[in-house]
Amino acid sequence: MATTTMTANQTPALSNTRTMRSMIWRRFRRHRMAVAGVIVLSLLIFGAVAVSFISPYDPEKSSMRERREPPSLAHPMGTDTLGRDMFTRLMYGGRISLTVGLLATVVGVTIGTLVGALAGFYGGMTDNLLMRLTDLFISLPRIFMLIIMSLLMRSLDVPFLQAYGGVGGIVFILGILSWTGVARLVRGQFLGLKEKEFVEAARTLGIGNLRIVFRHVLPNAATPIIVAATLLVAGSIISESGLSFLGFGVQPPTPTWGNMLSSAQDEMRKGNWWMAFFPGLMIFLTVISINYIGDGLRDALDPRKTD
Repeated sequence: MATTTMTANQTPALSNTRTMRSMIWRRFRRHRMAVAGVIVLSLLIFGAVAVSFISPYDPEKSSMRERREPPSLAHPMGTDTLGRDMFTRLMYGGRISLTVGLLATVVGVTIGTLVGALAGFYGGMTDNLLMRLTDLFISLPRIFMLIIMSLLMRSLDVPFLQAYGGVGGIVFILGILSWTGVARLVRGQFLGLKEKEFVEAARTLGIGNLRIVFRHVLPNAATPIIVAATLLVAGSIISESGLSFLGFGVQPPTPTWGNMLSSAQDEMRKGNWWMAFFPGLMIFLTVISINYIGDGLRDALDPRKTD
């Protein structure tokens, strides 16, 4: 009898979950540019992951006979100053740029969610201290701090920070400088949610504050966090590309779109346009795709929106 009751109770919940998912997907696919963004981003990720199977070239192997060749059937995106295939290097560089963007976002969203959740839920002195800390980080000149911290990370003899041309250090820098917007967003969500009836009911049952924060309130604030995270990925990719372009990011010979764009500056004056065009195109396509996906998710997850 108990089993029958439990099954009967679970069936409507499962049905409601499926209905919600189908509604979100229906809203999302109406956003044509968001769907196009998913397709473009999926192709870029596939190319970055499967490049060793797609391309016959070694990204580090130079060929003096094939230096500065324009796009052709043999080299669809041309070759660079050392005769290396641009398409292969761009796809390997995409691994680094996309990984940096994703991991930096994980770090930034984690810090911002913790700070915002604690500030919004506890309020009072905790809120004041954490929000003043957030204001301090917001007031710091971003590009200046990125450069200074990049130089500092390079001087530290820590294997994790120095691996793959300094990828670990760049992820750490971008992560600890990108959490402020998420913190403010989460704080605003928690200020409204902590007064809801389900929080009062949880307190009445004797549930501890931390469990209320992470098991009851945070899931209800997940929608804006997801949308903010997608936009933060795009911002992190741009920041990494900018740092690498200035020479303070991931160091050669590890390829990224930013340092490939930087090394092509002089070649543009010589008419070798493809060396700068294709890295810039990869950055543009990735960032605009992620931004459109974020817009689509915002519309799909908006509880005020009706079908």
